[in-house]
Amino acid sequence: MTQPHFSGVRIWIRTILALSISGVLSGCLLGPDYARPQVDLPERFNAQTSETPTPRTIMSPTAAAVALADWWTLFNDPVLNDLVANAQKNNADVQIAVARLGQAQALARQAGAALYPTLNLTASGVRASTGTAVSASGVGLQTNTSQVGLVTSYEIDVWGRVRRNIESATAVATASQYEQDSVRLTISALVTNTYLRLRALDAQTSVVSNSVKTRENSLRVAQAKLDGGLVSPIDVSQARAAKAASEATLSELTRQRAIVQNQLGILTGQLQLSLAPVDLRGLPIPPIPPAGIPSTLLESRPDVNRVEQELTAANARIGVATANFFPTLSLTGVFGAQSVDFSAFLSGQSAVWSAGLGLLQPIFSGGSLTARLDFAKAQQQEVLGNYVKVVRNAFGEVGDALVSVHQTLQTELFLTEQVAAATKAQELATVRYEAGYVDYLNVLEAQRVQNEANLAFVLNRSLRLQAGVDLFKALGGGWNKPAP
Repeated sequence: MTQPHFSGVRIWIRTILALSISGVLSGCLLGPDYARPQVDLPERFNAQTSETPTPRTIMSPTAAAVALADWWTLFNDPVLNDLVANAQKNNADVQIAVARLGQAQALARQAGAALYPTLNLTASGVRASTGTAVSASGVGLQTNTSQVGLVTSYEIDVWGRVRRNIESATAVATASQYEQDSVRLTISALVTNTYLRLRALDAQTSVVSNSVKTRENSLRVAQAKLDGGLVSPIDVSQARAAKAASEATLSELTRQRAIVQNQLGILTGQLQLSLAPVDLRGLPIPPIPPAGIPSTLLESRPDVNRVEQELTAANARIGVATANFFPTLSLTGVFGAQSVDFSAFLSGQSAVWSAGLGLLQPIFSGGSLTARLDFAKAQQQEVLGNYVKVVRNAFGEVGDALVSVHQTLQTELFLTEQVAAATKAQELATVRYEAGYVDYLNVLEAQRVQNEANLAFVLNRSLRLQAGVDLFKALGGGWNKPAP
């Protein structure tokens, strides 16, 4: 008895699937297809010369150099590597970015679900009674009605509204991935710069500690000469004042180092972090960037990729708004059983089914559909402007970092010569004072010049390392030699 019914259901299901597939395959995508905009950029970064910009896209399928994601390893410092690894795992901002990425990906899956029909199970049981007043026979009746069924609906995406919405949601999810990458890059750069600042304070502490020892020796010499009646008490007082000044500077550096170490502990999630002092001058220098870095390396910057995905999403939303002007086609169907007698509930006589094709065409909306389209277009133009801004700023940041890298290297060459000369002068002044050829002011001045020269060298070395970090961050990573 039930065989004809199930045959009809199979025919109904095949009809729905055929209509759905043909509708999607024959459907069009309304709205503009995304095309990467052109930005006026020189072909290569060059800190020393300028080039005439030419319209070009910033990304290329074959970049002249390959970005190095774990750029901080170029410093060859195991402690730094561990700190960055801990920050990537424990930093609160990274954890927030990961959670936001999960939200965006869930929304993208939710949008993608619209490509498939919905299927819901419905069931109900009703017991009803009619009073004698409404019964023709004057006798009250009680009835039991039971029903169960599967309800399905599906929108045929003829105009691409669903697909454009999926395109937008997917781009937003991808943008969120790049946002997470941007947070990780920022945290890595912040940890690296903080670590290098800690090491710079270690180096300054080492310089000032040596200055304290030198001035202690000078104080002993001055005291011995005073005891021998060779100098006045002024020399001893000046020696004590100079020594106390160096000790005060050393105390301030100790305070600053403790604060920076605490900051590093917060960034890495290690609140009890304690690092032994290391002289910054003993750290390796990152490699000098190759000449003529191609601007295609900007494709490694997550913020550039993120804003491009946002532009893709905004572009797709124009298609969604455009499709709202056209009719919506939907398929609906019900298959189930209904009976007033539970014993016959699952028999062929209780089966019910229906299938329908619906069309909804907007006729008058008071201008809301046009307003939505205008809003989507204006939003796309805003994101386009932001894209151009981000790309130009990225190029400028790379140029600034390259200037700093090259000039701090040049400055270090001059400071190396200054340190050598100041050290020699201080040694000669000490020897001549001990021999009685010069007064103590010559020694104080030589010590001051040497101390300042050493501190200037350390500070410039710190700036040089931080300029390297800024360059890595501006490029979105380090650099490798291009593949042969």
